Amino acid sequence: MRGALVLTVLAFAIGGCVNTPVGGTPEWAAAEGFPSLREVPAGGTSATTSVAYWNAVESDLLAARAAAEANPRAQAPTAEDDPQAFLDEARREIEATRNSHNPY
Repeated sequence: MRGALVLTVLAFAIGGCVNTPVGGTPEWAAAEGFPSLREVPAGGTSATTSVAYWNAVESDLLAARAAAEANPRAQAPTAEDDPQAFLDEARREIEATRNSHNPY
């Protein structure tokens, strides 16, 4: 309960520090050259949203995907590259070596 009260007071304190008073941009922000959010262009942003642009982006991504899938490193491991087969063979060799050094 006490922790919740402390967190609530802390949140209000941080909110009070962050809140800009009504009336404009603080002097430090104007000195740094930060843009005002009230000056966003009325027509929206300059992002390209045409269908042709996004079709070109999609075709580029599909070509990159095909190139990545054609890479030999992207292929599934073969039987000789199977990690479990490698471990089994290594265990057999270790046992054979151990048995060859055992005099009994």
